[in-house]
Amino acid sequence: MKRKAISIILLQTALIALSACGGNSTSAGSSLSSSSSADMTSSSTSNPYPITPDTESDLFSLYYENSSSIKNCAEGVLLITKKSAFSSSTINTLDVRWGDKSASFTDYSALITFDELKASDFEYDFGSNALIPLEATKIWVNAYDASSNLIGKASIGVETYKEKETLQAEYQIISDTHVLTSSSCFYRRTKKTFEDIKKNSPNTSGIIVNGDIIDEVTEANYNSFFDAFDSVYDSRDQLHIGLGNHEFIVQSETDYASASETVLNKRYNDRLALWKEKTGNTSAYFSQEINGTYFIYLGTTKMPQNLGGNTRADCVLGEEQLTWLKNTLVEANKINKPIFLLSHGSLRDTVSGSLTSLGQTWYGYSQEEETELRNIIEDYPQILFFSSHSHWCFESKQPYLITDNCPTFFNTGAIGYLWQGSNGGEHYLNGDYENGGAQGLYVEVYDKQVIIKGRQFEASDKTSQYWFSGYQVVLPF
Repeated sequence: MKRKAISIILLQTALIALSACGGNSTSAGSSLSSSSSADMTSSSTSNPYPITPDTESDLFSLYYENSSSIKNCAEGVLLITKKSAFSSSTINTLDVRWGDKSASFTDYSALITFDELKASDFEYDFGSNALIPLEATKIWVNAYDASSNLIGKASIGVETYKEKETLQAEYQIISDTHVLTSSSCFYRRTKKTFEDIKKNSPNTSGIIVNGDIIDEVTEANYNSFFDAFDSVYDSRDQLHIGLGNHEFIVQSETDYASASETVLNKRYNDRLALWKEKTGNTSAYFSQEINGTYFIYLGTTKMPQNLGGNTRADCVLGEEQLTWLKNTLVEANKINKPIFLLSHGSLRDTVSGSLTSLGQTWYGYSQEEETELRNIIEDYPQILFFSSHSHWCFESKQPYLITDNCPTFFNTGAIGYLWQGSNGGEHYLNGDYENGGAQGLYVEVYDKQVIIKGRQFEASDKTSQYWFSGYQVVLPF
């Protein structure tokens, strides 16, 4: 039976204007902008996926309209319409998930769960860069009663919107492991993360840790972090570590605002030297090419200040580093591929944790240096900007931000522990540091696309591991 066309007015979320970038911007959960250039879309003369028939239910019908010109992209609307047999007194929730021809995936979180079922139909709007997982061939809707018993299901296929591509490289980007010898939970989550990566990406091109590998500066904490890695991997060749702010923190020191510049400079130099010794890096900031992908790491050149407001500077770039970045981007641009820019701190109003309208202040730079940094990167729309530091969970508002003309921004989550809520202060899943959860990113580079996949490495039950359906992004290039 032919699918009926859907005529639905899509509700748009408020657009966020980036001060240095001038174009429209959209985020996860909204209708994300995508390039209109012909070379930014991928097409296929024949569909390589076997088409599986839709399954029907006597409780509801499904219609899916895909409006994207990008292959492997889910942009569009799913419509669930009740049938006469649907009973709100029996059905408690409708659960929407990715799946294959047999059933919905259990290792993916739900796309959405409807628990208010008085309406005659229900809509789910896929953002314009939302990925159809490469292993998914269907969207499944499952109906459950109040006791979580499955009482009905239906599916609709997505194979015609997909294209197989050649995998060029795969990376993992994580951060904020905060290993602390006095708290075993941080070590546990760090080790579990590396175990998950080894299982799901045995041929990884590189594991990138974007700063704050330790909670405070001690040699024992560094040794504990590397012990977690070495207990899983035989070699550190695939491990690449950027610089955060906790590499300079000693909790007993409370004089950051009053200490002399001489004292602060000595602390910085001593602690940077220890970080270099333990990581093998030769500078606070550096670049490297890994399996054809250019990675640029920013780092602080002074003791982090963290004074609040516009004077906040968990990272101090300095003019020398900014000049180096300008020159490095010129070289990276010659490759004509996406550029991965790693910054422990975020820019204001880009990703969760930095949204000033919600009272969030976990950006990384002073206002003055941020403006300089924005002015440099705005000319490189192929930059994928990965930031950390905030520990905001992927379920929070705006875990990533895609703009028309600017770099794309991604929150990397955190391994040590997570925060939730609008302006923070709430432990993830109502837990504590012991049950704080762990999240990070898997990144796959294909011949025409980059795919970013949010991963739950541990939840409050200490066992849950799954893919975040709301943080599955496809970017053509």
